[in-house]
Amino acid sequence: MKNPIKEEFLKKSTNQEMLEIAQILTKVERNGLLVEVMYSALRAMKDDPNSSPLLCLQIAAEDWDI
Repeated sequence: MKNPIKEEFLKKSTNQEMLEIAQILTKVERNGLLVEVMYSALRAMKDDPNSSPLLCLQIAAEDWDI
């Protein structure tokens, strides 16, 4: 299921970190683990506030074998 708003935003986006986050979330969503990965990433951000959102998502996705 494509989201035209998301697609248009990504076309216009020049922020590399945002693009990487979007790619991770797309993979996670395809694997049906969006809630689990997001929860893990949010916990990681709470535990280490100095971590970037991208890093926390990367770690969470890896933990869930995505």
